[in-house]
Amino acid sequence: MNKSMIAIALAAGLSIPTAGYAQSAGEQLVDDIITEVIDQTADAARAEVRRKIGIDPLDRGYSDRDDYRPAPSDLNQESVNELRRLDSEYDRKVAKLEEELERELNKAERKFRREAGKEDKPEKIEKKREKLDRKVAKAHRKFEEKLRKENERYDRKREQILSQASSKW
Repeated sequence: MNKSMIAIALAAGLSIPTAGYAQSAGEQLVDDIITEVIDQTADAARAEVRRKIGIDPLDRGYSDRDDYRPAPSDLNQESVNELRRLDSEYDRKVAKLEEELERELNKAERKFRREAGKEDKPEKIEKKREKLDRKVAKAHRKFEEKLRKENERYDRKREQILSQASSKW
C-alpha cells in the first residue's frame, strides 16, 4: 500500500491495517468486520450521492421520478440563476448529510473496537458485530430518509421556480 493510499484512507476516516503491523486473530476479525460493515455502508452512501451529482437542474430534479419537465429553452436568466443557487444549496446540504453519516459510522466503529477489544472469543465478537450491524443499518436508513426528504424539497422548489418563470411570460 503506497503512502498516498494510506493518506487518502486516513483522511476519509477509514480503518486500514498498515503493512508490517502484526495483528492478533481477534484484531484481524475486528478489522474484517469493520471493512465489511462500515466501509461498505459508507461506500453505498457515497455511491448514492455520486449518482445524484451531475444532474442538471435545468433538465431534471433529484428524486427518482421520470415525469420531470425540463426547463423551457427560453427560461430567463433570473430563473436560471435561481435554479443554480438551489442546486448549490442542495449540494451543501447533501455534503452535510454525508458528513453526519460518516460521524455516526466512525462513532459506531470506535465503540465496536472498544467493546470487541475486550473480548477474546470469536463468538462474543460476532455478537458485537450484530450490534454494530444494527447501528450501521439504522444510521444508513436515517441518511437515506434525510436524503429522500432533501430530494423532495429540492424538486418542490425547482417546480416552484419553473412555474413562477412560466407565469411571467
